[in-house]
Amino acid sequence: MKLCLLHSKPILLTLLPSYSILAAFGELETQALQVDYAIWAAQKAVTKAKYEWEQAFTLMKELKLKPPLLTFRAWIWATGTALDLKPNYVRAWANMGISYANQV
Repeated sequence: MKLCLLHSKPILLTLLPSYSILAAFGELETQALQVDYAIWAAQKAVTKAKYEWEQAFTLMKELKLKPPLLTFRAWIWATGTALDLKPNYVRAWANMGISYANQV
């Protein structure tokens, strides 16, 4: 745990304000895809993200997160951040001899 805490500050300074994940696509970006399957995939990603957010919402309220952190937009940003950081942590765990399967 100390390793994560020591290295978290540099990571926090490099986080992006937004991510280009399908779940973050609005109506305009979705229609710009122009391919039926791509439009369907983007709409499905948004629907799935909203469902996951709704499922987690009660827990987030119980954790007393501040209102700005309870929004769907904040959920999308957190998802993008997790997806962006995941490969880095998997590599770090591999370098320490830790299997990703043991971390899930």
